[in-house]
Amino acid sequence: MASDTAGALSRRRLFGMAGAGVLAASGLLAACAPQPASDGGATGHRGAQGADVPVGELTFALPSSVSSLDVGRESGVLNYLVATLAQESLVSVSPAGKLEPGLATAWRQPDATTYVFTLRRGVVFTDGSPFTAADVVASIDEIRDPKNGSALAYAFAGVSSVKATGSHEVTIRLSAPDAAFIWNTSPGGLLISSEKFLAANRGKVGTEKTLLLGTGAYRITEFAADSHVRLESNPHWWGARPALRKLKLSFVPDAGTRLVAMKSGAVDGALGLAADETSGWASAADVTYTGDRSVVALAFDTAKAPWNDPHVRRAVAHAADREGMVKGILHGRAEVADALVAPEMWGDLLPAGQVRAGYAKITSYGFDLAAARAELAKSAHADGFTAELHYPSSGPQLGKAALALADSLKKIGITLRVKEITLEAWVAELGTGKQPLQFLWYFPVTGDPAELADPYLNASATATDIAHYDVTAVNKALDSAKADTDKARRAGKLMTAVRTAGDDLPYLPLWWGQTATALSKDIVLQQPGPFAFVGPWATRIRKAA
Repeated sequence: MASDTAGALSRRRLFGMAGAGVLAASGLLAACAPQPASDGGATGHRGAQGADVPVGELTFALPSSVSSLDVGRESGVLNYLVATLAQESLVSVSPAGKLEPGLATAWRQPDATTYVFTLRRGVVFTDGSPFTAADVVASIDEIRDPKNGSALAYAFAGVSSVKATGSHEVTIRLSAPDAAFIWNTSPGGLLISSEKFLAANRGKVGTEKTLLLGTGAYRITEFAADSHVRLESNPHWWGARPALRKLKLSFVPDAGTRLVAMKSGAVDGALGLAADETSGWASAADVTYTGDRSVVALAFDTAKAPWNDPHVRRAVAHAADREGMVKGILHGRAEVADALVAPEMWGDLLPAGQVRAGYAKITSYGFDLAAARAELAKSAHADGFTAELHYPSSGPQLGKAALALADSLKKIGITLRVKEITLEAWVAELGTGKQPLQFLWYFPVTGDPAELADPYLNASATATDIAHYDVTAVNKALDSAKADTDKARRAGKLMTAVRTAGDDLPYLPLWWGQTATALSKDIVLQQPGPFAFVGPWATRIRKAA
C-alpha cells in the first residue's frame, strides 16, 4: 500500500504492514467474537445493520483499471477495494482504523513470538464449501512460498511456522518478536481463500476466467481487466445480507468522462476522486472528503548521482512550493507534510501534540529559490542537470505538482522532464532503480507509523526502500522498535528514526492527502472513515433518508 485516494497504487507493496504494539504485547484475548445473524445474536460485523431497504444494483466509477483481482499479484488500492468485498482476513479493520474480529473471533499472544487465532464457526466460501483452519494455513503458505512471487510475502517473512492446532484454531509462530505482526493478519497482508481452490488454480487466481474465491459479503461474477468488475451479495455470508445486492465497478480513467457519466446517471458514484476535479461534481452528487493518512513524496535514489548529493536534494526541497501545491492544485484538501508518516498514523503510541512537537524539530525547507540556488551551487552539479519524473495517469494531481516543480527548477538551472505513464507501468518502475527520481504515493492500511518507516527507511529490513537510504542509526532504531512491546519506548525509537531520516532528506514529503467520494444524492456510505475502503465497504451503502 507506493501508497494511496482510492485510485492509486503507491508502491510494489502498497499495504505494507505494521501494527499496534499494545495489542501484540497484551498476551490477552484481543477481541470478543460477534455472532453471525443465523445464530440469533448481533452480527457485530461492520456491514451488518439488520433489515435495511434493498438498494438493488449500483454502478461506481473507478479512476483506473486493474490487471488482476489477486492482491498478491497486484497490490494496489483498487485491487484491495475489489478483493476485500469478496475475501476476508483473520483480523478486520474498522473504518476508523481499529482492529476487529474477522474470520478469527479472537486472538491471543501466549508469548512474544506466538499468536493463536480462534476461528469463526459456521463460515462457508461462496462456492458452499466450509471454511476450515486448513484454508488459513494454505492461504498463508501460498503467500510464503517463494515460487509464487507474492507481493505480500514480506508480511510473513518473519513467520517460522503456521499450523492448524485445532479444527477452529490456527497458531502462527514467528522467528523473532514483532510488535506489529497482528496487522499482517488484517486485509492488507492476508486475504483468505480455500485450500482446494488455491491448489487447483495456482498461477491463475485473480484472472478473468478464475476470479477469486472467498468468504466475503460479495462474490465476483465477472471481471474484464480493461472494463469492469461485477459482484453480487453472497448468500452464504456469515453476516446479515447487505442492503446493496449487486454492484458494478467500472474502470473510467478519464476525469471528464467520469463526471459526464455521473451527471447523465450512467454511474451512481465515483470513488477515489482527485481533489482538483471535485468542484464540478456538486450539482450531480454529494462529495465527501476524508483524511486517508496518505502521503505524496518525492523519492530520491540516494545511491545514484545527482541524488546522492545532499545539496542537490536540499535545492529541490527549497524549489518545491508545497504550500502552493496544496492550495492551488488540491484546493486546500490536503496538508503540507513534514514527514512520510501522517500524524494520525501514530494512533495511541503518541499523543497528537507530541507528534507535532517531534515533527517541528525536523529540518524545514520552505519555498525559497534563492536558497535553492545556493544549495545547488554547493553541490557537485552546480551547473545544473537534467532529470526525469514519471507520474501515473490515475494521479493527475501528481502530474500538476511535477510540472509546477519543473517550472521552479528551471529557474535555478535544473531541467525536469515530466512524463505521464500508465498506472501499471508506474508501479512496475517502483524500486527497480531505473528511475532515480520517483513519486512515492502511499495509502496506509494501519494506524501505526512503522507501516511507512520500516519499508521506506530501514535498509536492513526490506528491499522496498526506493530511496536506497541506508543509515545505521535509523536501521537500528527501527529494528529495535520492531521487537519492543513497550509503547513509550517503541514510540520514541520510531520518532527518532522518522526525525533522523527527515533531516537527511531521502524523501521530500509534499502533502498528506484526503480521499474524495462522490455518491448519488439518494444513497449514502455509512461510517466514512480513513479506512473506509479497507474491508467490505459496499455493505455500508444505504438509501438516503
